[in-house]
Amino acid sequence: MSVLSVVRRQFLLVVVALAVLPLSAYSSDAPAELSLEAAIELALKNNPRVEIATEQEAALQGTLTTSKSSFLPRLTAGANYGRINIDGLAPVEEDNFLQGLLRISQLIWDFGRSTGVIDSAEFSRAAAWENLTQTKHDIVFETKTNFYSVLEKQRLITVAEQAVKNYETQLYRAQKYYEAGVRTKIDVTNAQVNLSNQKLGLLRAQSNLKAARVLFENTLGTIPHEGNYTLLSDEDSLETLADNKPQMMQELEELIGLAKENRPGLKRYTFLVQAAESVVNNAEGDYWPTISAVGDYNVYETDISSLADQWQISVGLSWEFFSGFETEGKVAEANAKLRETRAGLREFELVIDRDVTDSFLRAEENSAAVDIADQSLSLAKENLDLADGRYKAGIGDILEYNDAQLLYTENQSNLVITYYTYLTALARIERAIGIIPELPPAE
Repeated sequence: MSVLSVVRRQFLLVVVALAVLPLSAYSSDAPAELSLEAAIELALKNNPRVEIATEQEAALQGTLTTSKSSFLPRLTAGANYGRINIDGLAPVEEDNFLQGLLRISQLIWDFGRSTGVIDSAEFSRAAAWENLTQTKHDIVFETKTNFYSVLEKQRLITVAEQAVKNYETQLYRAQKYYEAGVRTKIDVTNAQVNLSNQKLGLLRAQSNLKAARVLFENTLGTIPHEGNYTLLSDEDSLETLADNKPQMMQELEELIGLAKENRPGLKRYTFLVQAAESVVNNAEGDYWPTISAVGDYNVYETDISSLADQWQISVGLSWEFFSGFETEGKVAEANAKLRETRAGLREFELVIDRDVTDSFLRAEENSAAVDIADQSLSLAKENLDLADGRYKAGIGDILEYNDAQLLYTENQSNLVITYYTYLTALARIERAIGIIPELPPAE
């Protein structure tokens, strides 16, 4: 291969590298797309409330393990070294001694004390697990709410940008008409004022988006892609939002029934009631005796003949007949807590009915509102086209056009806000009934 060929080949490689480099740099700077599912996964992984609820459940698992130890044998060992004197003992009455002790003890029955503690710990752990599940449901709901809020603010910026563009066009047209002597100076001034006001509205919309992203990232517990991301949405243009909106779920009665079967908070209260009942059993166990067995084995190393190796096995019963009304107080306290927890369960059942009903009615209202807002937007667009045509023809004035443009912008905003409020209402129904499509069903 000639030197000229080598130089030519290297030159081509350099040209290709320089051509590809800007493309690579551009692709690395392009914002990453973040879907709702990916956002939920991030929130469940990074939101500290999940970790808090997880560790609370783990702590109660440790409490359960501790409570079960009362029914397992206890094995202890010990040793003593000293000097002993026994008067009148032959042939040696005084000597050093080394004693070894091995003891095993086993609770046989305590009439509900230990079983009450174990059952209470088991039900408390189960309640903590349901609390963890409810926490995940809450975080998914908050993630969806803030996700929709960011999408809403993004669309409102698009609406504001379109309005700014329309007012810029109107200002340009008013200036040309004024220069041609067709319109007065007030048309130009009015268009400038409206353009300034709409630019201010765009600035506010951009600020609202930044605030919404902060809330969204706070729920996620992290800032995805170091903030260089955009939310992925499969929604179409404003004109097709109403036609493609998600449909309502089942009827209200079905939703209430599903909530009573699946709501983690209700299951949590059920377990708390059972835990409170177990605490009552534990307290009432103090009225009864405790039966236990003990085995001892003593080993002696000494010249004193009376200190020989020995073992002992015994079964004992202890019964406290009067405790200074301590038992009565514990039973009364446990029963009061039980009644309180049962009342809390009944209250939560009412809360479920209210949550599901309110969420359903809000979703129903917003579903209809989306259709109405869509119709109003179509009429506002037609009205703007008519006002624009009348102004061009010299029939309408600047005020008529401004009113039509303002009405069109307001109806665009109303449709956007109503649509995402409807999506949030559907997410609220999912949380109210305890069925989250993005989470695996409860076992």
